[in-house]
Amino acid sequence: MKAYRPGRDHIAARPPWRCRACGAPWPCQPAKLLLLDLYADDRLGLMVDLGVTMAAALPDLSHTENLLDRFVRWARPPRRRTE
Repeated sequence: MKAYRPGRDHIAARPPWRCRACGAPWPCQPAKLLLLDLYADDRLGLMVDLGVTMAAALPDLSHTENLLDRFVRWARPPRRRTE
């Protein structure tokens, strides 16, 4: 696993849950790429971490927004093709 650099990476600012580096809703695209890299050998760990983060964000974010898509679904492993 690579080192995490909190001061320079795309991390969430709470309570708005926007990226401190670029201002996009977190996880922004650079954060997603970083997380996929950090958890390259532990997809289950990534999914657990994202689920815990989503639970922490629930009180702060609108319940009309699809938080599952925003925080978790993007990280699912690609489906295997069956032939």
